Amino acid sequence: MIRLIRKDTLAGLLRSAAIARHEARIARRELAELRNRHRRLISHLARREPAQVVVVPLPAVAGPDQVSPLTILLLALWHQADLEREAFRTWVTEEPPLVAAAELQARAAEAARRDSP
Repeated sequence: MIRLIRKDTLAGLLRSAAIARHEARIARRELAELRNRHRRLISHLARREPAQVVVVPLPAVAGPDQVSPLTILLLALWHQADLEREAFRTWVTEEPPLVAAAELQARAAEAARRDSP
């Protein structure tokens, strides 16, 4: 079946298709940029560096000299997360305490006493 399409309808369809392709390209580019930023952020958090990366969304209603309570809360939570991350890193990387030889012998003797009938 052959369907006839008017010239202006065909032009509109072609324009819509071109716009859709362009928007898809932009969306792919933005997604790639977002993934790249996410990778860099995770990489930064994995390293131990003194510099901090802080991303704080500011509400549009706040003026240049106004600070939203939400911003303060986000900064406080960021600081808490940073402290917890450092505490976890310290806990994971700390050396286990050395046990004295006398204590090891006492533990072995006690385990032998428990195991023997």
